[in-house]
Amino acid sequence: MRLIHTSDWHFGKRFQETDLIPLQEQFCDWLVELVKHDKIDGVLIAGDLYDRSNPKEDAVDLLDDVLHRISAAGASIVAISGNHDSAERLNFGTRFMAGNGLTISTERRQVELIAPPTTLIARDGSEVQILPLPYLDPQRVALQAGTKRDHETVLRTVIDNQVSNLKNPSRTIAMAHAFVVGGTTSDSERALTVGGTGSVPADLFSPFGYTALGHLHRPQELSKGLLAYSGSPMSYSFSEEHGKSVRIIEVTDAGITTSALAIDVGRPVVTIKDTFDNILNSPQHEAHINSFVRALITDKNFTIGAMEAVRKRFPYVLDLQQIAISEQGALKMEQYGDFAKRSEQEIVNSYVNETFDDGVEEFEQQFINESMEYVLKGDH
Repeated sequence: MRLIHTSDWHFGKRFQETDLIPLQEQFCDWLVELVKHDKIDGVLIAGDLYDRSNPKEDAVDLLDDVLHRISAAGASIVAISGNHDSAERLNFGTRFMAGNGLTISTERRQVELIAPPTTLIARDGSEVQILPLPYLDPQRVALQAGTKRDHETVLRTVIDNQVSNLKNPSRTIAMAHAFVVGGTTSDSERALTVGGTGSVPADLFSPFGYTALGHLHRPQELSKGLLAYSGSPMSYSFSEEHGKSVRIIEVTDAGITTSALAIDVGRPVVTIKDTFDNILNSPQHEAHINSFVRALITDKNFTIGAMEAVRKRFPYVLDLQQIAISEQGALKMEQYGDFAKRSEQEIVNSYVNETFDDGVEEFEQQFINESMEYVLKGDH
């Protein structure tokens, strides 16, 4: 049996106001072709199918289309809701869809209704049980009075409730949308809770042959590969310059093994920190022409029209910062002393001297002085 582990699709997400639906469509095409070419038996989606609990029409249409195409290609689908999803919306129609090769497990208030195991049957008739543990809000699930309300407790409660329904936990694939201790985060993930109560230990999943994790966007293995995050299918922040992948799960008589398979569609991200001239002309940056670019300009003098100029070379530039100007303009208390003891004119003069290496002309300084006097008088 061959399965695909993927997660954190975030359909409908925008990256700095850029619509990602066209790139997400490319990923869907790639995934469907993989299912067809490799005769994949099942696709496991470990949460955050959508980017928001109330997704827009184009995101709903895209999910509906790709699930239909995966099923038509001969693969069963097991999905769990993530912290970005609406459990109530994803739960609609799940009993009917389960009989047609699509199982979606969502948070329910009653513990006994959460994550009943499902069995996937391969093309050759072999079977594997899946324990689909959705994202669980400790404040929403009904726990016994006096029970500690954190993510570890609610997940452990659900696992303990369902483990007796498994034929052999060590031959079972668990799915979970959670932050496992030891995982590496990215800037685009929404914290599950404030503080450390949102994390769960890796040994929570020790009974299972493999745990397909969602939530963290960086592909990574934990517990010697017994747990793994597939990561998001594309970069959703500039902290995600790492490669993107899905995981291929092989279920044989010998056990469960997994490996990463790189996704070769989408648009990578890159941060380029250099002088303005080098950003526009240096050959070393040529490889990033088709990337989402964040340009950090190191010149100390302000450049007018910088974004327009950079976009001519990098059409997908999303962010531009003239960082040397920002650093010079940040009048630090330890460097300039207590502002309360200094006049407005002294503060402005300090900024001018730090911003312009060669100072300003006499007539420019006169203009600054007169403007300051005008503003401080309240004549503006």
